Amino acid sequence: MLLAKTLTSSTFKLALIAIGTFGVIASAIFSYVYLSTSSHVRSRSDRAIMTEYLSLQGAYERSGRDGLIALIQQRIADKSFADSVYILVDPSPAALAGNLKAWPSTVTAVRGWTEFRAPESLPNATSWRLLRAMLETYPNGDRLLVGRDISELDSFTDQIKIAVISGIALIFVLAGVASILVTRRTVGRIESINAASRAIMLSGLDKRIPLRGSHDST
Repeated sequence: MLLAKTLTSSTFKLALIAIGTFGVIASAIFSYVYLSTSSHVRSRSDRAIMTEYLSLQGAYERSGRDGLIALIQQRIADKSFADSVYILVDPSPAALAGNLKAWPSTVTAVRGWTEFRAPESLPNATSWRLLRAMLETYPNGDRLLVGRDISELDSFTDQIKIAVISGIALIFVLAGVASILVTRRTVGRIESINAASRAIMLSGLDKRIPLRGSHDST
Protein backbone atom coordinates (compact mmCIF):
# COMPACT_ATOMS: atom_id res chain seq x y z
CA MET A 1 0.00 0.00 0.00
CA LEU A 2 2.75 2.43 0.99
CA LEU A 3 4.82 1.45 -2.05
CA ALA A 4 1.87 2.06 -4.35
CA LYS A 5 1.33 5.52 -2.87
CA THR A 6 5.05 6.19 -3.16
CA LEU A 7 5.13 5.36 -6.85
CA THR A 8 2.04 7.46 -7.60
CA SER A 9 2.93 10.46 -5.44
CA SER A 10 3.69 13.86 -6.94
CA THR A 11 7.01 13.87 -5.06
CA PHE A 12 8.12 10.72 -6.85
CA LYS A 13 6.99 12.12 -10.20
CA LEU A 14 9.03 15.25 -9.61
CA ALA A 15 11.97 13.06 -8.63
CA LEU A 16 11.63 11.13 -11.90
CA ILE A 17 11.65 14.39 -13.85
CA ALA A 18 14.80 15.44 -11.99
CA ILE A 19 16.40 12.05 -12.67
CA GLY A 20 15.49 12.29 -16.34
CA THR A 21 16.96 15.77 -16.65
CA PHE A 22 20.12 14.79 -14.81
CA GLY A 23 20.36 11.59 -16.86
CA VAL A 24 20.16 13.48 -20.13
CA ILE A 25 22.90 15.85 -19.00
CA ALA A 26 25.09 12.99 -17.74
CA SER A 27 24.51 11.02 -20.95
CA ALA A 28 25.52 14.03 -23.04
CA ILE A 29 28.71 14.49 -21.01
CA PHE A 30 29.65 10.81 -21.15
CA SER A 31 28.85 10.64 -24.87
CA TYR A 32 31.06 13.64 -25.51
CA VAL A 33 33.90 12.01 -23.57
CA TYR A 34 33.50 8.80 -25.57
CA LEU A 35 33.28 10.50 -28.96
CA SER A 36 36.18 12.86 -28.31
CA THR A 37 38.40 10.07 -26.96
CA SER A 38 37.53 7.73 -29.82
CA SER A 39 38.09 10.49 -32.36
CA HIS A 40 41.44 11.41 -30.81
CA VAL A 41 42.66 7.81 -30.79
CA ARG A 42 41.53 7.25 -34.39
CA SER A 43 42.98 10.54 -35.65
CA ARG A 44 46.42 9.69 -34.23
CA SER A 45 46.38 6.41 -36.11
CA ASP A 46 45.19 8.11 -39.30
CA ARG A 47 47.98 10.68 -39.10
CA ALA A 48 50.58 7.92 -38.79
CA ILE A 49 49.08 6.09 -41.78
CA MET A 50 48.96 9.25 -43.87
CA THR A 51 52.56 10.11 -43.00
CA GLU A 52 53.71 6.69 -44.15
CA TYR A 53 51.52 6.85 -47.25
CA LEU A 54 53.10 10.17 -48.25
CA SER A 55 56.58 8.71 -47.72
CA LEU A 56 55.77 5.84 -50.07
CA GLN A 57 54.25 8.22 -52.59
CA GLY A 58 57.43 10.26 -52.50
CA ALA A 59 59.50 7.15 -53.16
CA TYR A 60 57.27 6.26 -56.12
CA GLU A 61 57.50 9.76 -57.59
CA ARG A 62 61.30 9.78 -57.26
CA SER A 63 62.17 6.25 -58.32
CA GLY A 64 59.02 4.62 -59.69
CA ARG A 65 57.96 1.08 -58.89
CA ASP A 66 61.47 -0.09 -57.97
CA GLY A 67 61.93 2.70 -55.45
CA LEU A 68 58.54 1.98 -53.92
CA ILE A 69 59.31 -1.74 -53.61
CA ALA A 70 62.67 -0.97 -52.01
CA LEU A 71 61.12 1.31 -49.40
CA ILE A 72 58.37 -1.19 -48.57
CA GLN A 73 60.96 -3.92 -48.05
CA GLN A 74 62.97 -1.56 -45.85
CA ARG A 75 59.89 -0.82 -43.74
CA ILE A 76 59.04 -4.50 -43.32
CA ALA A 77 62.56 -5.21 -42.04
CA ASP A 78 62.31 -2.37 -39.50
CA LYS A 79 60.76 -3.57 -36.22
CA SER A 80 59.55 -0.06 -35.39
CA PHE A 81 56.98 -0.52 -38.20
CA ALA A 82 55.70 -3.84 -36.83
CA ASP A 83 52.10 -2.58 -36.65
CA SER A 84 52.15 -1.31 -40.22
CA VAL A 85 50.77 -3.26 -43.17
CA TYR A 86 51.80 -2.96 -46.80
CA ILE A 87 51.08 -4.57 -50.08
CA LEU A 88 51.84 -3.52 -53.64
CA VAL A 89 50.28 -5.57 -56.42
CA ASP A 90 50.33 -5.43 -60.20
CA PRO A 91 47.12 -5.48 -62.29
CA SER A 92 46.93 -9.30 -62.26
CA PRO A 93 46.98 -8.85 -59.10
CA ALA A 94 50.27 -10.52 -58.15
CA ALA A 95 52.01 -9.30 -55.01
CA LEU A 96 55.16 -7.31 -55.71
CA ALA A 97 56.03 -6.35 -52.13
CA GLY A 98 54.49 -6.18 -48.68
CA ASN A 99 53.78 -8.09 -45.49
CA LEU A 100 50.19 -9.01 -46.37
CA LYS A 101 49.74 -12.44 -47.90
CA ALA A 102 47.63 -11.12 -50.77
CA TRP A 103 45.45 -8.19 -51.73
CA PRO A 104 42.43 -8.33 -49.38
CA SER A 105 39.45 -9.76 -51.22
CA THR A 106 37.08 -7.49 -49.29
CA VAL A 107 38.83 -4.30 -50.44
CA THR A 108 37.37 -3.15 -53.75
CA ALA A 109 38.00 0.61 -53.63
CA VAL A 110 40.73 2.01 -55.87
CA ARG A 111 41.89 4.81 -53.55
CA GLY A 112 41.13 6.51 -50.26
CA TRP A 113 40.49 5.15 -46.77
CA THR A 114 39.26 1.66 -45.98
CA GLU A 115 38.86 -0.68 -43.02
CA PHE A 116 38.68 -4.43 -43.34
CA ARG A 117 39.03 -7.82 -41.72
CA ALA A 118 40.26 -10.52 -44.03
CA PRO A 119 41.98 -13.91 -43.99
CA GLU A 120 44.80 -12.29 -45.97
CA SER A 121 45.99 -10.67 -42.75
CA LEU A 122 49.45 -10.35 -41.26
CA PRO A 123 51.52 -13.54 -41.63
CA ASN A 124 51.90 -14.07 -37.87
CA ALA A 125 48.34 -13.12 -36.94
CA THR A 126 46.36 -15.73 -35.01
CA SER A 127 43.00 -14.11 -35.77
CA TRP A 128 41.40 -11.76 -38.24
CA ARG A 129 42.73 -8.37 -37.23
CA LEU A 130 41.00 -5.06 -37.91
CA LEU A 131 43.11 -3.08 -40.35
CA ARG A 132 42.73 0.52 -41.49
CA ALA A 133 44.55 1.58 -44.63
CA MET A 134 45.05 4.15 -47.37
CA LEU A 135 44.75 2.97 -50.95
CA GLU A 136 46.25 4.20 -54.21
CA THR A 137 46.03 3.03 -57.80
CA TYR A 138 48.80 4.06 -60.19
CA PRO A 139 48.48 4.79 -63.91
CA ASN A 140 50.07 1.43 -64.86
CA GLY A 141 47.43 -0.45 -62.82
CA ASP A 142 49.61 -1.16 -59.78
CA ARG A 143 47.75 -0.84 -56.48
CA LEU A 144 49.20 0.16 -53.12
CA LEU A 145 47.76 -0.47 -49.67
CA VAL A 146 49.44 1.03 -46.62
CA GLY A 147 47.87 0.90 -43.18
CA ARG A 148 48.03 -0.21 -39.58
CA ASP A 149 46.60 -2.87 -37.31
CA ILE A 150 44.03 -0.98 -35.23
CA SER A 151 42.53 -3.96 -33.39
CA GLU A 152 43.82 -2.74 -30.02
CA LEU A 153 42.55 0.78 -30.68
CA ASP A 154 39.16 -0.62 -31.63
CA SER A 155 39.12 -2.75 -28.46
CA PHE A 156 40.07 0.31 -26.39
CA THR A 157 37.21 2.40 -27.79
CA ASP A 158 34.81 -0.51 -27.19
CA GLN A 159 35.90 -0.61 -23.55
CA ILE A 160 35.26 3.12 -23.27
CA LYS A 161 31.81 2.65 -24.78
CA ILE A 162 30.98 -0.12 -22.29
CA ALA A 163 32.22 2.02 -19.40
CA VAL A 164 30.11 4.98 -20.55
CA ILE A 165 26.95 2.88 -20.94
CA SER A 166 27.54 1.18 -17.59
CA GLY A 167 28.14 4.52 -15.89
CA ILE A 168 24.93 6.01 -17.27
CA ALA A 169 22.93 2.92 -16.31
CA LEU A 170 24.40 2.97 -12.78
CA ILE A 171 23.50 6.64 -12.38
CA PHE A 172 19.88 5.96 -13.33
CA VAL A 173 19.64 2.94 -11.01
CA LEU A 174 21.14 4.73 -8.01
CA ALA A 175 19.07 7.84 -8.61
CA GLY A 176 15.91 5.74 -8.96
CA VAL A 177 16.56 3.83 -5.73
CA ALA A 178 17.38 7.03 -3.85
CA SER A 179 14.21 8.67 -5.16
CA ILE A 180 12.06 5.74 -4.04
CA LEU A 181 13.62 5.71 -0.56
CA VAL A 182 13.32 9.45 -0.05
CA THR A 183 9.80 9.60 -1.46
CA ARG A 184 8.73 6.58 0.60
CA ARG A 185 10.02 8.27 3.76
CA THR A 186 8.14 11.44 2.86
CA VAL A 187 4.94 9.57 2.04
CA GLY A 188 5.26 7.55 5.26
CA ARG A 189 5.59 10.75 7.27
CA ILE A 190 2.55 12.23 5.54
CA GLU A 191 0.58 9.04 6.20
CA SER A 192 1.51 9.22 9.90
CA ILE A 193 0.31 12.81 10.06
CA ASN A 194 -2.92 11.91 8.27
CA ALA A 195 -3.52 8.96 10.62
CA ALA A 196 -2.95 11.17 13.65
CA SER A 197 -5.27 13.84 12.22
CA ARG A 198 -8.01 11.28 11.69
CA ALA A 199 -7.53 9.97 15.22
CA ILE A 200 -7.79 13.51 16.60
CA MET A 201 -10.99 14.11 14.70
CA LEU A 202 -12.49 10.87 15.98
CA SER A 203 -11.38 10.82 19.61
CA GLY A 204 -10.59 14.35 20.66
CA LEU A 205 -7.63 16.65 21.22
CA ASP A 206 -5.60 14.33 23.45
CA LYS A 207 -3.88 12.87 20.39
CA ARG A 208 -0.70 14.40 18.98
CA ILE A 209 0.98 14.16 15.60
CA PRO A 210 3.96 11.76 15.98
CA LEU A 211 7.35 13.43 16.28
CA ARG A 212 10.61 12.30 14.71
CA GLY A 213 13.72 13.45 16.45
CA SER A 214 12.79 17.05 17.30
CA HIS A 215 10.85 16.26 20.54
CA ASP A 216 9.07 19.57 19.91
CA SER A 217 5.28 19.47 20.31
CA THR A 218 4.81 23.03 19.04
